[in-house]
Amino acid sequence: MRRLGSLRGQLLLGGLSLGLLLVVGYSLLSANYFLRGMDNITLAHMARVADGYARRLEGERSRGLEEVAGYQLSGRWQAMPEAVRQAFDGVPSEPGRLYKGRDDGPSERPTFYFAMHHPTASGSLYVVDAVVPPPEPGMADAGIPPPRDALNSLMTLLGLGVAIAVGLLVALLWWLRHVSRPVQALGHWARGLDARRLQEPTPDFGYPELNELAALLRGGLQSAHDGLAREQRFLAHASHELRTPITVLRHNLELLRRFQQTHDETWSPRHRQVFARMERAGTTMKHLTETLLWLSREEGAAPPDVNVDLAALLEGQVAELEYLLRDKAVAVELDTEFCRVSLPEAPARIVLGNLIRNAFVHTWEGRVVIRQRGAEVQIDNHRLPSTAAEAGETAGESGFGLGLQLTAQLTERLGWPYENLADATGHRVRVVFEARGVRPMGQGGAS
Repeated sequence: MRRLGSLRGQLLLGGLSLGLLLVVGYSLLSANYFLRGMDNITLAHMARVADGYARRLEGERSRGLEEVAGYQLSGRWQAMPEAVRQAFDGVPSEPGRLYKGRDDGPSERPTFYFAMHHPTASGSLYVVDAVVPPPEPGMADAGIPPPRDALNSLMTLLGLGVAIAVGLLVALLWWLRHVSRPVQALGHWARGLDARRLQEPTPDFGYPELNELAALLRGGLQSAHDGLAREQRFLAHASHELRTPITVLRHNLELLRRFQQTHDETWSPRHRQVFARMERAGTTMKHLTETLLWLSREEGAAPPDVNVDLAALLEGQVAELEYLLRDKAVAVELDTEFCRVSLPEAPARIVLGNLIRNAFVHTWEGRVVIRQRGAEVQIDNHRLPSTAAEAGETAGESGFGLGLQLTAQLTERLGWPYENLADATGHRVRVVFEARGVRPMGQGGAS
């Protein structure tokens, strides 16, 4: 998902953009109405002068050029001065429209002309007003109006718009700061929630929506805390309840061994094999219980490191789990080399046992390749295409997912690099038991 930036920045940008759009729009609209108002005032004044002049003519048609109240009036456009006629593209023909022209001429000060065509009872009249900027501001004291008053008024209007925009920005920043304080307080409170603060009442954050969100956060964390407390209680009880039968089993196996030695009984190879398997199972259960209890705790010392022969450990795990391949057309290729690694034996035994069990259970026809080089172990199970679908259908029935989760948690907790890759015809796992100075295995698996 594309990152959109902070919520505060988005609100500030949106509010400021909308405010500036409104300010600029209304400023342009005001400037347009201001100019149109000035034009209407000029037209109305010129029309009054023309009507008064027409009444004085008493129905006669004006042919010459006359000046009335500072305006030039004539019934004929050709009677206007040549400078006036050259300032316009043609004869003003549309009644009630203000025509504007400019004569730059040889003078340093241009002359601005305003003309209109005004129909009267005695005929049409052309009214022209000439505006020449004064040479210096001091002439305004002599009664000559400054020609830049309209421009100054327009600039004042635009300046007022800019001031309103700045004021809007300041108000928006203040509003965002006022609104964001409760949100920041909610975030600070949520980050500091722990078992002790969950027992305290929820603070009031000023807005119903924030209070509802705080209640949801507190409720979710309270549920998670209650679940964790139940899990810890279960682990504490399970620790005692599991250790007791495991201890009884191991002690009875030891008594059985001493009884056999004391009475000088000779067991058959099958009996010795069964007895050895029971001893390994008891030891495995003891180590598994201790490892799971350690894994469930956030803190605590890791199981002690021992000097382990990794090749012998792999061979022992394969021998113990070979019963899973009965009645299956599966070939096992075990390729190991001598390597002693200092590591926690129980977690390593659990990891290897889970990975090998997974390969044996989910391969119905094909081969399983187990390769060990130094501290690195790689397991590939190559299923035939005809059995790949069947293995996928039974994957959810064997409980194998829990074994992989436990393997991932153990390797992550102990810092062992672990990879789990799957394709249409098999599975590949790779784990490195963090040995120093051991050459890592190549990416290409055995085939």
